[in-house]
Amino acid sequence: LERGETTNSIMSYMHENGTSEEHACEELRNLIDIEWKKMNRQRVSDSTLPKAFREIAMNMTRVSHCTYQYGDGLGRPDYNIENRIKFLLIDPVPIN
Repeated sequence: LERGETTNSIMSYMHENGTSEEHACEELRNLIDIEWKKMNRQRVSDSTLPKAFREIAMNMTRVSHCTYQYGDGLGRPDYNIENRIKFLLIDPVPIN
C-alpha cells in the first residue's frame, strides 16, 4: 500500500490469516485448483444450466486465469503478458 498499490487477494489473505506472502500465494493457488475441479465436474455433468452458459463461464474463467496467473496482467502488464496477447491475437500460429 505504501507503493500506491491497492489491496488484492494475497494481501487480504495475509492480513486475515497472519501468514507470509509465500504461504498466502500457495493457499490461493490451492483454492483456485479446487474451484477449477468443481467447474470441470460441472461442465461434464448433467446440469440444469444450458451448455452455452457453461462454455461461456469456462471461457471467461480461462481468460481471467491467464491474465492474472502471474500477476496483474491488466493494471501492470509485464513483458510476458504482452507476448501472450501478441502471439494470441496479433501473430497467431498459422494452421495449414
